[in-house]
Amino acid sequence: MDVKITLKKKVQFKEPYLICGLPGIGHVGKVTIDYLIRELKAVLFGEVYSHFFPSYVIINKEGIVELMKNELYFWKDKTSKHDLILFTGNTQAVSPEGQFIIAEEVLNTLLTFGVKKLYSIAAYVGDQPVETPRVYGAATDTTLIEEMKGHGVLPMGNGNIGGTNGLIFGLAKTKNLRGICLLGETRGYQTPSGHTVVDVKAARAVLNVLTQMLDIQVDMAPIETQVDQTSDFITKLEEAESLMLRQMQSTSPENFSRYIS
Repeated sequence: MDVKITLKKKVQFKEPYLICGLPGIGHVGKVTIDYLIRELKAVLFGEVYSHFFPSYVIINKEGIVELMKNELYFWKDKTSKHDLILFTGNTQAVSPEGQFIIAEEVLNTLLTFGVKKLYSIAAYVGDQPVETPRVYGAATDTTLIEEMKGHGVLPMGNGNIGGTNGLIFGLAKTKNLRGICLLGETRGYQTPSGHTVVDVKAARAVLNVLTQMLDIQVDMAPIETQVDQTSDFITKLEEAESLMLRQMQSTSPENFSRYIS
């Protein structure tokens, strides 16, 4: 089993758009898609399992085991011209080969549902802290570049987009599927000891643009609360770790070695 896609429901789609966001730097893509799933009350209809996923399992708070997987959700609304298919999960493949194969298999499956357009969500990584993240973008054709500019998105220019969030966007073009990749600006929020914190600010910036482009209404109040909570958490964590590092560095070499062994 390289890749197994299990469809739990038969769904008739109305010219669907595919929205992709898997875990990556700052979890920008995953936070964006998870938020849409929750606020739109999207319905799970498919799961993706693979030998290319990490070789461990997750145990939830009830003690129940769960495999690493990707998931497919759908959202339908009578007032919307297009249904949405949302692709996310708790992992990406651990190898480049696996990322290619999974992106290809998922895309081929979803194209049979008549997908008309793809939006992929990723992170645009800078080297400085970002107070107000910008949204960068890339597209499969110049017409979509102009569409993005109309929503305040900055064309990415030179660079690359790593992982499945980038690959599925690139593979879309080879299958004549028009697509846009929206990238939330982030530093990655690494604490002094190297821990990466979820960048909710970057996800919020992408959500503001994406919902405009999709012409859908989503309550943004909950993510505003998340932004405030995350900002407070990052500040407290950085202060605590900075204090710990100062204390460690002020000790004798013998004591310092005990901290890091």
